[in-house]
Amino acid sequence: MKFLSRAKWRFIGHVAAVLFLPLVLVLLVNCNFVSPKHGWAEKWGPLVPHGTFPGDCSICHLPSSWANLKEEFEFDHAKETGYALDGAHEGAACLRCHNDRGPVELYVDRGCGGCHVDPHKSTLGLDCTECHNETHWQPVGLIAEHANTRMPLVGAHAITPCETCHQRATIGEFRGAPSECHSCHQRDAGGAFPNHGVNGWTRGCERCHTPLDWTAPGFNHNQFPLAGGHAGVDCTSCHAGGLFTPLDPSCFTCHQNDYINAPNHVANGFSTNCLDCHDTDAWN
Repeated sequence: MKFLSRAKWRFIGHVAAVLFLPLVLVLLVNCNFVSPKHGWAEKWGPLVPHGTFPGDCSICHLPSSWANLKEEFEFDHAKETGYALDGAHEGAACLRCHNDRGPVELYVDRGCGGCHVDPHKSTLGLDCTECHNETHWQPVGLIAEHANTRMPLVGAHAITPCETCHQRATIGEFRGAPSECHSCHQRDAGGAFPNHGVNGWTRGCERCHTPLDWTAPGFNHNQFPLAGGHAGVDCTSCHAGGLFTPLDPSCFTCHQNDYINAPNHVANGFSTNCLDCHDTDAWN
């Protein structure tokens, strides 16, 4: 067996370099035809959405950041796919829908529940659009919806967070909330003045209060209209000790000392019916 001399091996090497060097240069310059310029993050799953895309990533992506698309990049989603991206969906990352979980058409056919896990466990129905829209996930139109329940939301109740009454609202459960005032306002009643517990005011908050404001005047004092000078008098001036038991409505009951200390009332035997000479606008 003949062995090639060192000179011949050197000659063959030079020929190979001349022949293969152009091919190597082509591959180095145009490597994007062989593989993408950037790697593919495993957290996004297999290369599902890009299987038929060109290898040149720079057509759509910025070299400096894989997550950012070129400013001039345009893709008419409605035209190309038949599914328009509106509201918050327009800004959603492509891989939120196009990933290795399966064909996106399967999720679209299921409606909102295809992508959004129902926190209400189907207790509020399957049509998410009754309370939500595509602009944001925050519920809308609940005031009108709540009007169909046994507890319409009016006044301060209309701006109260749901979880204040529905303690399990954060996990999507809204049933079974109480509708009687005292069920939610026991703490308010316990620290209120006059003392609600002493007076036995443990139920029926609506007799004195309104939903507009907890401190708004709502008590009906028609049995003894608080007009004139009586309108600005502190409650305890008549209801001593904060006890609001029924009182004698006659003037003399509260104004006995005024009668005694007034000039000549006792000496002249003036009537104890103060209204014979006085009115409620002024004592004079």
